[in-house]
Amino acid sequence: MEKLDQRIQLVASKQFNELVDGWRRTQADLPSRSEAIRRLVHLGLEHEEEHPMRMISAIIRPGRYEPVREALTELGVHGITVTEVRGFGRQRGKTEIYRGAEYEVKETPKLRIDVVAPSTMEEEIVSTIVEQARTGKVGDGTIFVSPIRGVTRIRTGEADQEVIG
Repeated sequence: MEKLDQRIQLVASKQFNELVDGWRRTQADLPSRSEAIRRLVHLGLEHEEEHPMRMISAIIRPGRYEPVREALTELGVHGITVTEVRGFGRQRGKTEIYRGAEYEVKETPKLRIDVVAPSTMEEEIVSTIVEQARTGKVGDGTIFVSPIRGVTRIRTGEADQEVIG
């Protein structure tokens, strides 16, 4: 076993300690909270090394696309994929009137924006999308963030950071 010679003081909330202890109880070989925190940090660093890129998918109102696109471009995002989609969430559709007749639209039209970026830009991209897409009304949308294991540009064969950087 590696000799441990550095102490790090950690001030944590009761909730944090409960989360760590809950996870520690699911592990068979962790005798202490400090061992659990050490393992969690190690797992987080490994994950970041294996997944240095993120796929950020945002479902937004079509009318908010231009401000979102302009803000992402200013951030230095090099590529965006946009897809017209239909669906519902809490909004559950809406009632419209066409030629005097009322009808219900169950799925509302939205745009899905997909961005692949370095994990270091994740928070900035998400907050920019939220800032530019928010109207404060039900139906503003949702953002999903997923780790990406790899990406390859078909034309050149470039991979990973060369493609998105």
